[in-house]
Amino acid sequence: MNLLRQVTLDRSNRKKDKSVSITFITDTEQSTDEFMEIDKLTDTMGVLYYKAHGSLTQQEVDELDKVDVELEGKTKSKRLRAVMYVYWKQLGEQGDFKEFYSSYMEKIIEKIKTKLD
Repeated sequence: MNLLRQVTLDRSNRKKDKSVSITFITDTEQSTDEFMEIDKLTDTMGVLYYKAHGSLTQQEVDELDKVDVELEGKTKSKRLRAVMYVYWKQLGEQGDFKEFYSSYMEKIIEKIKTKLD
């Protein structure tokens, strides 16, 4: 499913992991059906192409739809490590992070192992 809306870039915010949260606001009211289209895409990964002025022609939209983009993002393990790092920082950086990471991962592994047959 593709989503094409005329929007205003409202704000951007740097996150702890150096990613950026970007907020757009539609320039027109959205019907319930139009909102449902947006809502269905919540928590999906995609590609955002933002054109600062004007609008896209149908030819541009068709060309963009043809592009096969391989999405890259953090792997689940990289995300877990980043979250654990933030948690370690919030705990007051007690000890070395590598040791914290190793110890915490062992706890997770042992917990899962207890659930195995």
